[in-house]
Amino acid sequence: MDIISRYGLHLCWLCFCCLSTTSEGQVQVVAPMSRVHAVAGGDVILPCFLKPTMNAASHTVEWLRPDLKPKEAHCYRDHRDSEEDQNPSYKRRTSLFKEELKNGNVSLKLTGVTLSDAGNYTCFIPTVSRTQKPVVQLLVGPGSLPVLSIEGTKGSGLVLRCESEGWYPEPELEWFDNNGAILPAAGPTETETDTEGFYTVRRNVTIQQTDNNWFTCRVQQQNITRTKHIRIPGEGSVLKRLLNLQLEVFENVL
Repeated sequence: MDIISRYGLHLCWLCFCCLSTTSEGQVQVVAPMSRVHAVAGGDVILPCFLKPTMNAASHTVEWLRPDLKPKEAHCYRDHRDSEEDQNPSYKRRTSLFKEELKNGNVSLKLTGVTLSDAGNYTCFIPTVSRTQKPVVQLLVGPGSLPVLSIEGTKGSGLVLRCESEGWYPEPELEWFDNNGAILPAAGPTETETDTEGFYTVRRNVTIQQTDNNWFTCRVQQQNITRTKHIRIPGEGSVLKRLLNLQLEVFENVL
């Protein structure tokens, strides 16, 4: 083989190596979770990263809601956040983790989540790739106010039920007396999940007459709390108390 042929083969080999390295080392825009749950009133993080790790501080980072106009939920450009084209419903509620950009973390934090925030969000970094647009679906549960109901009587006491739906992860549910002491439950907390993965929780408690007959049901998860209060009339027959209770349960929502 002559020198020119060997040189040509050498060049081909170098080109092949370069192409292989570029393909294998291509930066990927990755959303490790395709579905994220949140509760109305809370905060949520929509995850997105550059893999392998790459400094994203000098890149443009866009989080988009394609179904909205304008569709920008958040935009980071020229080393700062830009509100120029941001959808008004997201103003002052979105942010990136600036100290983590150097580590390729371009996740979006959304505060004060509302039910209307539910939808598909696209993580888009056009200065890295115009074709990679991973989608994160945000599901928002209401984390409803407790619903109180009467289950009947047990001995000389009344059995009350507290129920709340639309939570993720599973919240804590407790009954309290007027002094703030936890009331023992009549059984374990019942839980179930809907098709979207949100929890409904319910718990029964048997209450006896107290000095003022005020009771509280509290459902709590992280920094979100839903509370409802109820007063039990202390006079008359059990049936009369049940009828009065049915009326007052809705009058004493605090």
